[in-house]
Amino acid sequence: MSKKFTLAAAGCMTFAVLGSQSACAFEGGVSPFPVGSTGEFIAALPPIPGLFAVEQFNYSSSNGLYDRNGKKLPIAFKSSVYSATTRLLAAYPTTLLGANVYSQLVLPAVSLHTDVQGHSETHRGMSNITVTPVMLRWGLSQYSNITAGLDISLPTGSYNPNRSSVAVGYTSWQPVLAYRYNDPAGLDVGVSNRFMFNQKNGDTDYRSGSAYAADFTAGWNFGRWKVGLVGGYLNQFRDDRQNGAVVVGNRTRSFTVGPSIAYNAGPFSINVNYQQGTYAVNTAKSNALWVNVAIPLWVKQGL
Repeated sequence: MSKKFTLAAAGCMTFAVLGSQSACAFEGGVSPFPVGSTGEFIAALPPIPGLFAVEQFNYSSSNGLYDRNGKKLPIAFKSSVYSATTRLLAAYPTTLLGANVYSQLVLPAVSLHTDVQGHSETHRGMSNITVTPVMLRWGLSQYSNITAGLDISLPTGSYNPNRSSVAVGYTSWQPVLAYRYNDPAGLDVGVSNRFMFNQKNGDTDYRSGSAYAADFTAGWNFGRWKVGLVGGYLNQFRDDRQNGAVVVGNRTRSFTVGPSIAYNAGPFSINVNYQQGTYAVNTAKSNALWVNVAIPLWVKQGL
């Protein structure tokens, strides 16, 4: 999926240099997956062959770092992130194990600005490209389906081991299993379950701990309009390791939730949602505004 960054990144780097207490899990405080970014698109795969695009625009901000007990640290910290992400989805005219078959490519561009203890920095560039070689969709009923796939976040983009960056310097393997029930005249609920198995960063000999992420959506359809809630939950269940040694008490957890509104215009659809950080451990508590537009680029004729 696209890469919006945990906003503690620059704060973590700065405090490491100063020898102060850090409130960051994952290397540099950067999550290899932007929790909450799936939103309206949980298990929303078109059951017809074609090429489709989703443009995601995001602004996130934070004004605090939180310790291992979920308490705000007395540190002057502010950050903001702008991102523009293109997701390309190919739907193939074939089936596998009774499921429709897809591939995906995610291209994120990010601008990160931080102000830590009066020291300001701005970094821009491409984040880690994510590829999904194979994704499967099984239709369970007229209104429900299950999707499964493997996202691979590649060690690409504007990464620098000596400063805060808009990318991470390692590969992250992310199996995903999602469910969606969407009645065009009523209830819409969905959840996407993701595990992040992060590889070691060869530049720093740091390995970010494995984690579980759940994005969710719940709402109601009113004709072409849909209103509801979206959000995300992150729970790191394995410790980070530095030079082979466990980094104790450094696991991260977070929860975000907020309102969502969507409009289906036929040829394209648009979704706007706002997610507020309500809980954070070893990271920043951030608020995020998302604007998402989905459009078909090509659809097989005769369907």
